[in-house]
Amino acid sequence: MQIGWVVSKAVASGARRPAGRRLVTGAAFLLAVAAPLAAQRDSAAAASDGRCLACHTMPNLGYRDSAGAAARNFSLNAGAFRGSAHGALHCAQCHPQAVEFPHPAAMAATRVSCDGDCHATDSLGRPYTHAREAADLAASIHGAGHDPDNPTCLSCHGAGNPHAIATLKGAPPAARMAVCANCHADREMMARHGVPTDAVASYERSFHYKAIRFGATGTAVCTDCHTAHHVLPAGDPRSTVARANLTRTCGQSNCHAGAQMNFASSGANHLDLRVDKSPVLFFEEKFFYLLTAGTMVMLLVGIVLDVQRKFNWLVLARAFGRVLARRARRVSRHLGWVGPALGKAGRAAFVAMRRVLYD
Repeated sequence: MQIGWVVSKAVASGARRPAGRRLVTGAAFLLAVAAPLAAQRDSAAAASDGRCLACHTMPNLGYRDSAGAAARNFSLNAGAFRGSAHGALHCAQCHPQAVEFPHPAAMAATRVSCDGDCHATDSLGRPYTHAREAADLAASIHGAGHDPDNPTCLSCHGAGNPHAIATLKGAPPAARMAVCANCHADREMMARHGVPTDAVASYERSFHYKAIRFGATGTAVCTDCHTAHHVLPAGDPRSTVARANLTRTCGQSNCHAGAQMNFASSGANHLDLRVDKSPVLFFEEKFFYLLTAGTMVMLLVGIVLDVQRKFNWLVLARAFGRVLARRARRVSRHLGWVGPALGKAGRAAFVAMRRVLYD
């Protein structure tokens, strides 16, 4: 009755006003009616969430299979969910079948798909969906073959927990790199799929990773070069790390703008992998190891000779020899033949040292 009265008053007054004022009146009327309805809808959704959480926050809520092993776990941490990327969503937005209680038996066999309608909007008010990201992942090397080792949306964004989804946008470089390293540092898993087993180790020797260690926030990590979802092997011409695409990948506006092929193909991020495949780079690396070690050895020899010349090690050696001789005589009085034998050994060592240093 009250809404009807508002409508009749708005129509009656609007008929007597100019068109511009009638338009403002109509907009005000729509806001007056829509706002309570939206509030009522949100209130109902919040109440529904409360009913869901009353059960689903119980520890160990789930069921076991015929062998007694835990098959599905339906419990969640309400605090972790509210603090996740999906914390502002309502339960029924991802689980529309759950509005019925008891839940349909077929619901236990269904999984929420990340490529569906999110019932949300982005910062510009456009309908938001993960359909493109899901399609890219399915078409990538990570989605091919449906191998159980392949990563999924949850394994990268929620550590397997669908109710603790974390957004990686704006996360520190070390956190974004760790998402990929969790699998690629597992040498046994990588060997099963013919993937280089030391990709992470070689990246950790690069300047990009060293910059992360020293606190840089703008350095490149795995997803900056390989993309986050549409990851393809270097041999695929569509790959961002294919030779034909390297200059574009390295030359991104926020990376090395204007990078040429000589720079982009240097393999700075995974130099170890290039060394293993190229005999020339292998021997070049060993030569520089030998050159560096030889330089350091010669430097130490020069320091030793300089110290010997300044401090006359022969005098020090004689003083040390006299101390050893006195010790040997004391021991000889108690051990008989052991003392003279030690004395002779000491004198022989002294003579040998003198020959090396001066003869």
